[in-house]
Amino acid sequence: MLVNKLNYKNNLMYEKCLPDGLINGQGMGAVKRYKYGAFSFGWCGCEIIAVYNLLKLYGKPEKLCDICREIYPYGHLLLGFFGTNVYTLKHYYKKHSIPVKTITSKAQFLSEGAKSNYGTVSFWTKRVMASSIHTVAYSVDENGEITVYNRYNNRDCEYHFRSMHEAFGKYPFIVANIM
Repeated sequence: MLVNKLNYKNNLMYEKCLPDGLINGQGMGAVKRYKYGAFSFGWCGCEIIAVYNLLKLYGKPEKLCDICREIYPYGHLLLGFFGTNVYTLKHYYKKHSIPVKTITSKAQFLSEGAKSNYGTVSFWTKRVMASSIHTVAYSVDENGEITVYNRYNNRDCEYHFRSMHEAFGKYPFIVANIM
């Protein structure tokens, strides 16, 4: 996996330039210089960033370059052109003893996700098979407010919603991993 080794070397250079907190705006700053397969994170890094953000929220942070290197061999889709197979994230969580529950039903996610503390969710940005897939991390505060991280490629901010339905209800759901 020469590509993965070269990307790790590249990504390690930018690790010290990442923001201290959670990552938002995958197409901005040092994050966009990260490589995944043959592409930059601005194109295909959302799943890796979602895992990174979830681990930070959970209190078990890992280096972004290490997460990327570990997931790539079994998770990439066409050298990263289609990002990461969103169903493989649960294997990463299991290997690292991160207690997630994988959900494949939108109704179940909207119900149970609202009661969770954190999670990742993958969805179609518009129509199924006619748009891109995006994966984000989210947290739920004690008042039930949802904060979504890395919601948009070109926005370096968090987004706040009053409910799971407001945050994710209009998007075609794929899979979620909740805690």
